[in-house]
Amino acid sequence: MRTKPLGAYGWLLFTMVLWGSAFPSSKYATEHVPHEVAALFRFGGGAIVLLLITFFRRPQQTPPFKAVLGACVAGIVGVFGYNALFFWGVTMAPASDGGVIFPALTPVITSLVLILGGRESARPVRIAGLVVGVGGAALFFVATTADGAGGSDRLMGDTIFFVGAAVWSVYTLLNRKLVVGMDPVQAVTYSTVAGSLALGVMAVPQFGDVQWGELSGGFWLNAVHLAIGPTAVAYLLYVRGIRDVGASTASVMMFAVPLFSTLFSFAFLGESFTWAQAGTALLMLGGAFLAVISGHRAAQPAPRAEGDGEPGPAREEGDAAALPAPAPAGAAPPARDAVVPEAGTR
Repeated sequence: MRTKPLGAYGWLLFTMVLWGSAFPSSKYATEHVPHEVAALFRFGGGAIVLLLITFFRRPQQTPPFKAVLGACVAGIVGVFGYNALFFWGVTMAPASDGGVIFPALTPVITSLVLILGGRESARPVRIAGLVVGVGGAALFFVATTADGAGGSDRLMGDTIFFVGAAVWSVYTLLNRKLVVGMDPVQAVTYSTVAGSLALGVMAVPQFGDVQWGELSGGFWLNAVHLAIGPTAVAYLLYVRGIRDVGASTASVMMFAVPLFSTLFSFAFLGESFTWAQAGTALLMLGGAFLAVISGHRAAQPAPRAEGDGEPGPAREEGDAAALPAPAPAGAAPPARDAVVPEAGTR
């Protein structure tokens, strides 16, 4: 057995840990500064890190202007649109709610759009997964309302998370058309920079509400973690994992994100789920898992490289020419048709 893919699985699992930590870390940030400022700290910092990485990598090919423009448009939708909603929602609802809703509903919404648009087949197993996922989402909202914890604010926050998942699905679908012929790290860097500039426009008016002198060292450490870990490093590790094990296999591992998000939210924020919420969350995740798995064709061995004694990692539908959209403030599994870069996770 080759050790390279085994190592890739370990790095991918660490990536899921980083993305899972983004949900409670973002919640913590919004408890100290306005959510607009918290979003800027994460992605503005992440943009700086990615710019430095891109500079030292010195890509051999200058991307075409059309691809750069497409990456910037994608960044406005994904980095700005999604995160403006996410950081707003997390001020009202527990981080653990977002850690379940985003990874579960994004692939469900994306798959529904692709099937309704005739771009993917409606296999019975996949339809069943979508029905279970949507039904689980509805029951999750019912369970949250019945529980009463957090009141109407929590329900509003969860609704914003739902809209954010839909926005991320749009971003995922846009990427394939907008970003063509671009190095994936370059693409995510342009997207992050463009989205961060838009977040900056939204955040600057809120700077006057920040008690800068009262921000603790713990807050700044958390801000550095958000910018470097879940935003920059996690994406690069995910790219490495896709290279070694394939996009479809890597995307399935994203279903570990809700587990880590819930564990971190419990450990650091004292959040918890009721049994009803846990059960409906499992329904959402189970439906999303079926939708993703049934949307992939069986992996085929990659052709051997000249002079290489072993086949490359399995190539799966969706691997060609580009990479899946990066995950949001935690991570949402991309549908198989979704390609090219998260900065945002997601």
